[in-house]
Amino acid sequence: MTSATQHLGTPRGRRLPAPGIGTRILAGIGIMGLLSGVGLLAADSAEAASTPVTGVGLSWAMNDEAGGGAYFGGCNFLSAGASGDNGSSAVWADDRLYSAGDGSVTITKPDAAGNQVPATWDSRCLDAGGSRVGTGAGSTSANQVNLADGTGTVDLEAGTASVSWDGAFTVVFYGGMTYWSVDDLRLDLTDGRGTLTGTAGGYGADMDDPTKWQRLDPQRVTLATIDATPAELTASGATITPDYRGVDAGTVSTPQARTGDDWGSWPKDFVAFHEASGQSSYWYSSGGIADPKKVAAPLELRFDASPTATPAYERVPLGYAEGTEVRFSNLGEDISGEPVLRAADGSELQPLPDTTAQITAGAGLGTWDVADLPEGAHVFTLAVRNGVAETPIDLGAGHQLRITVVPPLGTTTQPGVTVSDVQASSFTTTITWPADGGGPPTGYQVQLTQGGTAVGAILQVPADATGRGTTIVPGLTADTEYAITVTPYLATQTGASATHQLSTGSRPEPTVPPEQTTAPTTPPSAEPTTPTDGGGASADGATFYWGLNEEATSGAYAGGCNFLAAGKAGDTGSSRAWNASEYRSADGNVTIIKPNGNGFEQANWATKCVDRTGTAVSTARLGSHTESQVRITGGEATRSGSELTVRWRGSFTVAFYGGLTYWTATDPVLKVDGSGKGTITATASGYGASMTDASKWMPLAERTITLANLTGVDTSGDVITTTPDYVGVSYSGTGQSQGVVGGGDSTATAQAARTALNSSYWGAFPSDFVDFQKETGQFSYWFTSNGARDAYKPTIPLTVSLAGDHTPTAGAYSAPAAPTLTQNNTSGGTRAPNAAAPAPTTTAPAAGVATAGGGAAQSGSGPVAIASEASGLQIGEITAPMVLGGGAGMLAIAGLNWSISLLVRRRLGLDPNLFG
Repeated sequence: MTSATQHLGTPRGRRLPAPGIGTRILAGIGIMGLLSGVGLLAADSAEAASTPVTGVGLSWAMNDEAGGGAYFGGCNFLSAGASGDNGSSAVWADDRLYSAGDGSVTITKPDAAGNQVPATWDSRCLDAGGSRVGTGAGSTSANQVNLADGTGTVDLEAGTASVSWDGAFTVVFYGGMTYWSVDDLRLDLTDGRGTLTGTAGGYGADMDDPTKWQRLDPQRVTLATIDATPAELTASGATITPDYRGVDAGTVSTPQARTGDDWGSWPKDFVAFHEASGQSSYWYSSGGIADPKKVAAPLELRFDASPTATPAYERVPLGYAEGTEVRFSNLGEDISGEPVLRAADGSELQPLPDTTAQITAGAGLGTWDVADLPEGAHVFTLAVRNGVAETPIDLGAGHQLRITVVPPLGTTTQPGVTVSDVQASSFTTTITWPADGGGPPTGYQVQLTQGGTAVGAILQVPADATGRGTTIVPGLTADTEYAITVTPYLATQTGASATHQLSTGSRPEPTVPPEQTTAPTTPPSAEPTTPTDGGGASADGATFYWGLNEEATSGAYAGGCNFLAAGKAGDTGSSRAWNASEYRSADGNVTIIKPNGNGFEQANWATKCVDRTGTAVSTARLGSHTESQVRITGGEATRSGSELTVRWRGSFTVAFYGGLTYWTATDPVLKVDGSGKGTITATASGYGASMTDASKWMPLAERTITLANLTGVDTSGDVITTTPDYVGVSYSGTGQSQGVVGGGDSTATAQAARTALNSSYWGAFPSDFVDFQKETGQFSYWFTSNGARDAYKPTIPLTVSLAGDHTPTAGAYSAPAAPTLTQNNTSGGTRAPNAAAPAPTTTAPAAGVATAGGGAAQSGSGPVAIASEASGLQIGEITAPMVLGGGAGMLAIAGLNWSISLLVRRRLGLDPNLFG
């Protein structure tokens, strides 16, 4: 913890609220006046005078999306200060990078009564009623940033203003997967029109390379353009809505939609900055369901040009000999001289000896002797003296100069300290003061210690008129004992300290069933540069070859690719992309092989995401997939009459999105009866996560599932090649929706209806297999869900060599480079149809090998106009089982190839450029 000032160029860990934050939250937020008088728009500037102003406040929620639900990571939210480097594009697992207060910046949100209250880590994803925010229009936490203590000048008659704020805030999307910060905000108005600017920075990542994470160079951007009217600017204040509707977004990667009531954009240079952050299309209308949430929210300003005289302390102890400093501002540029303070009886309060009190051009300060003032509240008037002449200053009822004298703090009286809402990394402390203890204090100093050693900086907690104060102490270590020492102060007088002991809570840990083994069968190790296995056949028992489907080895929108791994993957601790040490291509009887010319070779970490041409697979390359297969040797085959049973020992893992979600199949068993019908079953295990809880990562209970149903299998020969049932299969399981917040069945659907467009690839994996995938987060990847990846989901042929002496031949393969999208960014927002997805290209059996008649492989002549289907998708037809996984989160979009990438941005609100 630190209270040091930090700007965008310097990473920060955890910063804590500075003195006075509680007072500003309770007394300042939501009373945002603007210029005192409609003279802001006056045209005659010749008679006007520029007046220095201080204490300018600004409150802004930005828009509903900045507090809305996210398809993973829980929600989008605001944080005070410039958040430091998370090290990678990953969901924030705890509050170490989060702050509700940093210097003069606070984050608040409305409660059920509409009052602004301090935001917290635990409440950041909740709306005013305490319900979790969703992705639907209107659902938002309405969290807002509040900047205090702005300084500058204002010319009321000319309608000009120039105000700047110190301090930064951070805008966090997808729970932390992408975030940016802005510092040094400045408001410039001329005739009521102008801009709000700031220095923006943050971090950029690469969707196709989860290891890439780079700092963005800070640059000045326009946060808002303002076109105020006299009706908006009143004597009591103003609420101004920045320009958005009808604003051109400029040159953007995703065409701007220009139809509907909410089309528009944030300023062009602001949108251009987000081409690097990955949030570009979140700040203009892109045709998606989130467009209504992108409209700029009103900003509220406290721009008080009234004369002020502010004492350094609201209360001082009786007989206080150090004097009370009073600061003056906004008295008028023509006001200079000696400030004079008079009590109600006309007596003049004397300056402290050996000090000077002076006002120059309407601003200044002085220190007055209050040692002889009796207990009670004293209200003073202000005048400025030049020689014998005095100019009275009207401070107004709301700006009275009041100094309250109270009894000194008792020498042995201690504050009451209570601790509540103890979490793994934070707690709340409430401090009270006894009525007979003197004072009450003006505030408290809070110091955290561990084993007698101070932890972090001293926190300054303001006290109200009764001496009560409260604060949240964040950034702590789980399962750790601390002591909190609270010292009261009244002006500069300190009282007796009180100490309270506490222990932080534990972070949630997954509960592993006793029978579950999270450790890999073989200790993970980095793959050798040259694979040790050529990928050929083995005569040691029956051998099994299968790659499930093309989607299981294709490109992915995050994590690089989907891939197969040998062995039972261990617990990565959260939903995140794997590293090389966690991947294996060989484990006991199991090897992952991939084509190399006409034959196969053992895969490795470096080649797991490249096809046989050496090119990385990608959702932007039609038909690209690695063609990897699981090979399991040593199977034990037995025959009982006309029935065949083959049992293998070993495990393989299916990892999607680079490892963000994965599951394992162990000890597969093939059974085929005399009619040619059969099954392949295995013991399934894996890990599940929660989209709405970034800390959740839980092992799944083991169960037996059907990997494949088989029809028309010929078991008379030594080699069996068959395509498991998929086309024409109905999903009849229990799953309908992933329960995505803000979604429902329209977000993660049941099986799509069979149509003329999808009939050649419409189907499903076995229902109990799909039911298991509800828990892994891969639900809609294993049946037709009306997504553009549907053509990649049908099963591909599997091969069983009963004698173990046969290897399938790598068939034909073609995956051209991605064509260029043809888009027409007209005023109507239209775009040309996207190209069609390819037909599934399967691995052909070797010449002369018998192929089962009942499950013929889908051929290259297969599916029909995917482009037409994709282009015709409606909002309610998007099939996206999106599941958050622990620290990184993952978007499991059930069917998105290159031709639908625009639909991702426009319909779901997720920009594929988010990671690059």
